[in-house]
Amino acid sequence: MNHKLNITAILLFLMSVYCSAQDLSTYEKRKQYIIDGLKNVNLVERGKYGLSKANARLLVNPHDAGALDYITNVLEFRGQSMFDFPGVALALCRYWDSFTPEQLNRIKTLLEPLAKEDKIVTVGFLGHGTENHATMEWSGGYLFGQQFPDAKWANGMSSADLMKQTKEWLRTVFKNIYRKGYYEYLSTTYEIVMNYPIEILFECAKDKQMRDIAEAFLLYKWALISLNQYEGTTLAPFERMNTQQDHHPDDSYISASTYGNWLLWGWGPATSNMKQTDFALCGDANYSIYTALANKPDDIFFRLASTKTPYILKSRTSSFGKYGSGTPYRMMRNIYKTKDYAIGTGNFRWVPTGDYADYDADGFIITWSSPNRFNYISCFSPFWSSDGDIPERTPDTWFKGTNSPFQQTAHNKSTVITLFDIPDKEPSIGMLDPEKWTWRDGHANNLLKRAMFRFPKTVDEFSEESGWIFLREGNTYIGVKPLKKYYIQNDLKGKGLDGFTIVKSDFAKTGFIFEVGSVDEFKSFKRFKEKLKKNKILVDWNKMDVSYTDSRKETLRIQYQPGLPICKEDELSKEIRQKGVSGLAESIPIVWVNGQKEKPYHEWPLLESPFANLKDNVLTIDDGQSRIVVDWRGDYPIITRK
Repeated sequence: MNHKLNITAILLFLMSVYCSAQDLSTYEKRKQYIIDGLKNVNLVERGKYGLSKANARLLVNPHDAGALDYITNVLEFRGQSMFDFPGVALALCRYWDSFTPEQLNRIKTLLEPLAKEDKIVTVGFLGHGTENHATMEWSGGYLFGQQFPDAKWANGMSSADLMKQTKEWLRTVFKNIYRKGYYEYLSTTYEIVMNYPIEILFECAKDKQMRDIAEAFLLYKWALISLNQYEGTTLAPFERMNTQQDHHPDDSYISASTYGNWLLWGWGPATSNMKQTDFALCGDANYSIYTALANKPDDIFFRLASTKTPYILKSRTSSFGKYGSGTPYRMMRNIYKTKDYAIGTGNFRWVPTGDYADYDADGFIITWSSPNRFNYISCFSPFWSSDGDIPERTPDTWFKGTNSPFQQTAHNKSTVITLFDIPDKEPSIGMLDPEKWTWRDGHANNLLKRAMFRFPKTVDEFSEESGWIFLREGNTYIGVKPLKKYYIQNDLKGKGLDGFTIVKSDFAKTGFIFEVGSVDEFKSFKRFKEKLKKNKILVDWNKMDVSYTDSRKETLRIQYQPGLPICKEDELSKEIRQKGVSGLAESIPIVWVNGQKEKPYHEWPLLESPFANLKDNVLTIDDGQSRIVVDWRGDYPIITRK
């Protein structure tokens, strides 16, 4: 018997019991909870996952010899990566006087060869990569130039030149974000990775213009994050979903931003599910450690995150493009959030060659208040992963991106109609990355005809009545009307399937109507069901036209627009043009709400809600108690608070 392992297991168990009894009701308490658990954490991991912990130890003891030694030598490791740069920069800026002259010279010597773009042998901090890569590299590079003014950089730049270049890159990209959004929008994997380097830059940069650029970026991001989450669950649609959202860290790998949501906003009734040890043991909790070490966002964002006032939010994103050169109007989002539930849906335009990571977007969510591991519904058609030849890319891969170019959605407040029109033939033969093509090459001329949704088995009630599927958890009621025959699978096993019931409708043309309500609106689940069963539904499959009059007497109508027509664009990134693409392929329906046609996608707002709005490079955040305005019509942002 391994007594050492048993003792460790017992200690972890006792810590988890102790943690579950902690008061984690506020950001300050959750932040302290994280830091307390890292006071004596072992620094045995590569820099990507160890540097945040080393900085946490220095917060407790600025003269921690082990942490200082770890940071001094971390860049020499074979695993040196771009993830190291922000953590090293933070330590240098905060604890400069704690390092010996020899240690500082050692760090400078290791940094000087990394002033490069490539990733050959070692990763430089002047490259680009994805959006989160760029912020890690450039923010680190700027601060290295600031801290080591006499460094001999490998590319021949002086430190002043290095700072000037990285500042201009960051200014250009962030101003473009204010103009048209960005690609890794609310990614449950990469949003927090994109943001934490800028939190460090905002704190540590000595140049006011650089701090203003960083703060403008963060104010926009904090507005998005606070308004587009419900009790810690990020509201779809969003980009780059590498794993599902999960409120039970003991049971599976959790997406990185979910940890960040826990720290900032809590998980509602599931907040106590988090264990202190996760921040020492789970790699993707690393980025939230940095957030715990950073300065607190303005109080207005905490009020927005917890508001009980129902609201509608509309926003859009761009495609990927280096230096913010992506094409606007890539994803159009609809959010409706109440105190009991939230709904997020969207429609997409696609890069025909499979831009970047289109296949890892998530396009649909209904979520509600719950203490359980899962508290949401997903809905999509398995276009991107249809062959089943690759274990993590099968028709039932729910824990990665869940979207399809052949799904179009109409959404009005608590009511959603989503339709599918799946052609026989793959539309992009010969244009795709060979690796991605293998995910569906077996169905190239006979695409899988299937639409489906999943819901947690932990719902309090589930029934099938008069062609409807009804769900209840707590005070939230959900009705789903499959528009064609369906079947239910509740015995499927595997990640993304465990804990869920799956509903499938195997037709080329099919769809679902969803309506959500609460006890405050309907008084009882029985009354909710009776109302929905009487509501008027009109379906014309020839025209792919569906209308539904909901329980509030509002009529939602959608007409699916087939064919993925290409709209030529004046603003296309170099990366897309090099693939011979002239524009984006549109999967945008015509939608009417109470007879009024919804605005076309090219009029869709960058950010529009009762509390935060971004238009013409001016961001306004106002909840009635305080007001923040970022005016970025000039070269540099002007930030005012009232």
